Amino acid sequence: MTPRVVFDCMVFLQAVASPDGPSARCVEHAFEGRCELFISDETIDEMNDVLNRPKLRKKFARATPENVAEFIRRVLEVATRLGSVPSEYILKRDVKDSKYINLAVAASAKLIVSRDNDLLDLMTGNDDEATRFRTTYPEIAILDPVAFLKTIEPDAGGGL
Repeated sequence: MTPRVVFDCMVFLQAVASPDGPSARCVEHAFEGRCELFISDETIDEMNDVLNRPKLRKKFARATPENVAEFIRRVLEVATRLGSVPSEYILKRDVKDSKYINLAVAASAKLIVSRDNDLLDLMTGNDDEATRFRTTYPEIAILDPVAFLKTIEPDAGGGL
C-alpha cells in the first residue's frame, strides 16, 4: 500500500535548494508514485510564497523563477489537492503549522514529513501538547526527511 504523506514547506524548499539532498529524495518518491502526496490550498499558498521570496532566490542559486515554477507544476501534477481543510487541531506552540496536521487528518495521511521542531517534538515531547497530539492522533507519525526515507526505501532497511 502506498503511504499517504504530507510534506511541510521546508521539505519543498530544501528539495529545490539541494536537489541531491534527503528532502529532494522525499519529493522524488512522490513524483514517482511511491507515496501519495497531499496538499491543500493553504499549503500551496505557503509553498508559492516561500519559494518565490527574492531573499531565498539570492541565497539558493537553484531557486530560479523557472526552476521554482517547474517544481511547483510537478508538485501540483502529482499531489492530491484538498481545497478547504477543516481546522480540527490547533498547534499552540506554532499555530501556523496546524495546517499540516489538519491536512494529514483530512487526507487520512499517516505521515507528516518535516524539519520543523515544533512538529517533530510532538512525537517525542513530554509536555501536555505532545501527549495530547499522540493520544488524539496515534495513527499519524511526524518524521524528518531522513527518517521518512528509511521507511520508504527498501534498501534502507525500512518499509511501510
